[in-house]
Amino acid sequence: MTFDLYAWKSPRDLDADGIGALLEEWQEAGGDPATSPFEPSSDVGWFYLELTRDEPELGASSDALPSTSKTPIWLGTTPDPPPARVVKIPVTAGTQADVLDSVYGLAAKYDLVVYDTRNRGIHLPLDELAEYASATFWPGGAIQAAVAGGIGLVIAVVAWFLGIPVLSGIAIVIGGFLFVMAVYTFVHEGRKAVRARRTGGEPPTGG
Repeated sequence: MTFDLYAWKSPRDLDADGIGALLEEWQEAGGDPATSPFEPSSDVGWFYLELTRDEPELGASSDALPSTSKTPIWLGTTPDPPPARVVKIPVTAGTQADVLDSVYGLAAKYDLVVYDTRNRGIHLPLDELAEYASATFWPGGAIQAAVAGGIGLVIAVVAWFLGIPVLSGIAIVIGGFLFVMAVYTFVHEGRKAVRARRTGGEPPTGG
């Protein structure tokens, strides 16, 4: 089955009918990405730049200007792409699952909205990843956080008593950071569980 994915930054508050109407009106007017009903964002430009470099076989199109630079993006010397509105990604029966994972992974990286024309599904990959991480926190993630926090506390306490110049200071900072992050994680996830109970939802459980 052939279908299209669309990725954009804003608007984010439309339902499937609203997005469908916007796309239909835009496509009837010619479907020019430069006249799309979406708001320009440099995140969309970066998404398009990375996607076309990582997965050139997808044939994604956008109002973002193509880059001719061969410099790896992670080296930080690639010029910033201009703001873009939307990226259209054609998906065919031959598109591999890992390629789609790359699309959604990049969309999460830049916090974009992804619309699937096949099932009229609207996705917010970053929010969905956060929800998944929260849902799988108990008990596996909680145990890992507790272990990391405990190790950090032990490192900090031992380093404090040893009092080795420089090395103890570094160990205390590292151990303290691990402990504080573990505490923060428990507080954050605990608040989510309390909110879920207050709103009638179920607290996160591991799958």
